[in-house]
Amino acid sequence: MKRLLTLLSILLLAASHTILAQDDKLNQFSFEDVPTEEAKPPYFAVSGGFISTWLFTNLTDLNTLTSSIVGANYSSPVVLFGGEAFAAIGIIPNVRVGFISIGSINNTLQSASTGGAAQRQTEYTISMTGVSIDYAITPFKGFSIIPGVRGGWGAVNYEISQTSSSSQTYPLFPIASTGNSMRRMRSNMLFALPNVNLEYAFTLVSMVRLNVGYNLSFMQDWRADNASTLTGVPTSINASGLTAQVGLFVGLFNN
Repeated sequence: MKRLLTLLSILLLAASHTILAQDDKLNQFSFEDVPTEEAKPPYFAVSGGFISTWLFTNLTDLNTLTSSIVGANYSSPVVLFGGEAFAAIGIIPNVRVGFISIGSINNTLQSASTGGAAQRQTEYTISMTGVSIDYAITPFKGFSIIPGVRGGWGAVNYEISQTSSSSQTYPLFPIASTGNSMRRMRSNMLFALPNVNLEYAFTLVSMVRLNVGYNLSFMQDWRADNASTLTGVPTSINASGLTAQVGLFVGLFNN
């Protein structure tokens, strides 16, 4: 029993010494020494800029018609120019909304001029206007990966014109019995464009973008000369296809 009490006394003394040593270390400890992780602010941007989009759409059936009229073909991708403005102001962290408007321009083909024969021309245009909703992921300062979707409305327009002379007399109406004529087919559409943006803000007020996506177009009825319904238009004449985009923006960015 005496030996047991002696052993317990030794253990208590050792434990007391350990506790006192730890107390000395605690006196040297400061909360300032604890590493803290800074809270990352949500993505912020208010910006607008210029964008150029390449739409890789199927032009096979359209070119069958075009080749028979002017003896030439359109090439894919169709290039669309326009602008976009967007804002992410922290109401929903890292979410931004925007407005986009793009369209193709000067997309015309002409038949070769041969003697006194009438000259023909085709013009093929696509236009799209809508809104965007994106979510920003910022793996490091200045660079963002931003998946999102664009959606809205637009139109595909195709015009065929023929003229037998370089000048006409005003007024154009009533229509004279000449070789001059113009026909149009047009379809309004809705579109949805899921996409991913890779963006780099190289200053606080400027940013460049690379973008890839796929446009889904939902064509409405085709109209002939803005009047009667046009039937039998191949379903491949639309605005669906892969997209690639570059853009240059100015504004305010915190990433």
